[in-house]
Amino acid sequence: MPELPEVETVVRGLNRRISGKTIEKITVFDEELVRNVEVNELKSELEGNDVTSVRRKGKYVLLEVEKDLLVAIHLRMTGKLLLRERGEETEYQRISFAFRGNGQLVMDNMRRFGTLDLLVDEDEDPLASLGLEPFTDSYRWEDFRELFDTAQPLKLILLDQKKITGLGNIYANEALFRADLNPLLPGEEVKESKIRELYRTIPEVLGEAIEHNGTTFSNFRDSSGDSGNFQKFLNIYGKEGEPCPRCGEEIVKVNQSGRGTYYCPKCQEEPEGADL
Repeated sequence: MPELPEVETVVRGLNRRISGKTIEKITVFDEELVRNVEVNELKSELEGNDVTSVRRKGKYVLLEVEKDLLVAIHLRMTGKLLLRERGEETEYQRISFAFRGNGQLVMDNMRRFGTLDLLVDEDEDPLASLGLEPFTDSYRWEDFRELFDTAQPLKLILLDQKKITGLGNIYANEALFRADLNPLLPGEEVKESKIRELYRTIPEVLGEAIEHNGTTFSNFRDSSGDSGNFQKFLNIYGKEGEPCPRCGEEIVKVNQSGRGTYYCPKCQEEPEGADL
């Protein structure tokens, strides 16, 4: 699933290329992806209006459209937003925005988990319920610190989008490794100095991933169809059985709430009595 760096990569490409373009025609091939509005209303509200900018909130791509409307798109598993010539089909096209003159933006999603919501502002769900966001004023130390007053394991805290938005499995693993924190450790057992280190590390990891256009293992592509490169710089994620790049200890993998968790048992010491 695309995480903050991948979504930011898509957003930067789209903002350069479709801001100012007029949406001439919307074609919905899969109505199940449109959640909070009827397809006819979506078309009537948006067709004939300009895209004024493209930005991101959490893992959502936001198309700002005239009349103060927001198109909030979540790509989820296998989702892509691809710029193509008008009439050019993609393999799993679900929705297309054809622009006046030429070109179209296609929402392509093999597994059909993506969503589209039409909103008036960010105070509406699904955006209103999102948590602290790195790189914004909402990412404050005092609020971040409060998230760890819980028995919930560290990694699950980081994955909760209502607590911190934008992080997913890849970057939660990487941030915890850099901060020398075990993902199984309950939040309430972490020293404040280590929480502060994690607070600094999360934006560092995400920023580096953005510089390399995100991570591609199989499905992620930017709006031009190009892969990311940050998989070349991962320290821990997906490296079960390989030596830790810091100490040489063998990296292990465990399951946490159905997600693979990777860590070094030496650098990220296991909490006593952890359920492995």
